[in-house]
Amino acid sequence: MASGSMGWNLLIAGWSCTLLGTTLVFTLPEPMGLLVGSPLLIAGFPLLMIAFSVGRSDMARSADPNWAPSAETLPDAGRVMFRVDTTLDTPIRTSILCGACGNLEWVNGGKPGRFTCPSCSRELWKQEEE
Repeated sequence: MASGSMGWNLLIAGWSCTLLGTTLVFTLPEPMGLLVGSPLLIAGFPLLMIAFSVGRSDMARSADPNWAPSAETLPDAGRVMFRVDTTLDTPIRTSILCGACGNLEWVNGGKPGRFTCPSCSRELWKQEEE
């Protein structure tokens, strides 16, 4: 069983136990409702906690350090379009996608103050000095 589906299964089981247990506690007559509903209600909370922890650890493991945006052209909006993505973890790298030609360039560090696409020679931005 894949660990991603295990997280979903635990989440569904946890919510089902919690909702069913709550429903039984409040709808069945006093002793029967507590006898049947409370174990279900109590079992739902650990299932939910396990589901949330499994989901979080799966997300951390599935982060791809070699992720890159797809090289594609962006729709024309009457001006130069571009996309800039900067990694948060070291090494800090920035990908710049030129919307006109679909060229994808990588630079080390954060977003540069000025950038011209090496493929189509369009100036994508120039940061004004203050």
